[in-house]
Amino acid sequence: MRVSPTDIGSTGCPRALARKVRQHTVRQAATALTDFTLGPLMAAVDRAEFDGRTDDDVVEELVRTRGIFGRDRPPAHDGLLRWSIEAFRNYRAAWRAHQDTVDGPCPVPVRAPWTISHEQDPVDHRGVHRYDQTCWGRRYRSEDGTHREIWLLGLTAPAAKPGIVTAAAAHVAAFGSSEIADRVRVVLFGATSPIAGPVREWTSEQIRAQAGETVAPRLLEIVDGTARHPGRDCASCIESPSCATLPAADLLPGVAAVPGPRRTVSVTDLRYHRDCPARYHLRRQLHLRDTGLAESPPVMIGRAVDATLRDRHTGRPRRCRPGDPVGEELAALPAEDRRTARAMLAQHTTLCPFPDVDEVRAERHRFVVARDSRLDVVFGGTPDLLYRRAGGWVWRETKTSGHRVRRDRPLLRQFPQLALAVLILSAGAAKRTAVAPRIELEHLRADGCALEELDPGAPVVLAEAREVIGELVGPLLRDTACAPAPGRDCAECEVRRWCTAGAEYLATVRRPAP
Repeated sequence: MRVSPTDIGSTGCPRALARKVRQHTVRQAATALTDFTLGPLMAAVDRAEFDGRTDDDVVEELVRTRGIFGRDRPPAHDGLLRWSIEAFRNYRAAWRAHQDTVDGPCPVPVRAPWTISHEQDPVDHRGVHRYDQTCWGRRYRSEDGTHREIWLLGLTAPAAKPGIVTAAAAHVAAFGSSEIADRVRVVLFGATSPIAGPVREWTSEQIRAQAGETVAPRLLEIVDGTARHPGRDCASCIESPSCATLPAADLLPGVAAVPGPRRTVSVTDLRYHRDCPARYHLRRQLHLRDTGLAESPPVMIGRAVDATLRDRHTGRPRRCRPGDPVGEELAALPAEDRRTARAMLAQHTTLCPFPDVDEVRAERHRFVVARDSRLDVVFGGTPDLLYRRAGGWVWRETKTSGHRVRRDRPLLRQFPQLALAVLILSAGAAKRTAVAPRIELEHLRADGCALEELDPGAPVVLAEAREVIGELVGPLLRDTACAPAPGRDCAECEVRRWCTAGAEYLATVRRPAP
């Protein structure tokens, strides 16, 4: 078994995690583009630290080899290349600044991974011969070897990690080689910032003590995990095809199967790919995001209303009232947007399902999934509220808007997330009860509201849902290039910063007329 700090911080399916640390994961089919976001960055830093290459030479090779650096792996998307160049220069700047200012620098890069191993001979009651604790990141030591650093890399600005994660990383850094370090630092780096931090530092005695208190009990939970919670881990879990808790069906019989890796697909994935395949790949698959890009007022209002309702509906069995307090996200809105959001929340009070609710699905288990057994795709969605009333489960989507629901266009085409909910529920994703599940659309405006209901078991509804989702899924599964599709959405695109086509499009449309 091999456990990393990322595993220790996982809140996903215990059974999937236990299988993963036993090195039992899906052997994925090859992809046309790399899906390991930090791969080109790590290879570039290797070139600089272990081969003595200048930063400019590394960047030139990164571009020339499309992030491959002579290795046998898929090339990087053009957007990932641009992001990796920025991340590489930020990393080198952050590392140099840190070494210049820290007390007791660690300037020597370490190539060999640090690993804590415990061997069993004979194998123990779990059938395990060896237990490894590892930590993925960049490794450094002082000139005399008494101090060590482990750098944990993230995709945006550096941010604090759960204490148990940094404790596990420090434990591996301190005790993961033949010599024990006197002191260890854990440094957090975010790829969009040239400044590292926060930095945590401990002595080896402190690390041993905190590992015994927090890390060791968690390790036992992981290796003995048996509970099954279908969700985001299903796509990579080796047991998905036979898991009794993961609903499976031929959800889209009209869509041709395409060889490729198993993946999780949500309606957000489908919408992003429909609008711009490059945006889908960079944002949804690689999780890149420009955190400095301002969101539009409608998006901010919708997010604030969702957050407020989520807080109100958690552990509060009474009906929402117009004077109920609002959350921090809504309070931070500009005055006019705040008034609009409050008006929408007031409209919600007429549609609030409480207190006539038997059960509410907990937040951590609200990502509901079903597997298309023929396409080998795990479809997933997160309802704004998943509750049981009168014995039947109800999937509620809440949408905020400045306009009424259109009556000249089918509801499932206006809101594809409802169509995906139909498919997921038709496979039996909600707990099976004597009462059939249903779907609700709560549509909130500042000057009114509406509640629409759908029966996912109705043949005509299921047929329409298959048509809507099938039209979106087919192109996504067949796409191997993820080419950009510049257009009006570029102005608010979270990955435009690394998209040449998007930047050129905006420069053209914003150019003043002669």
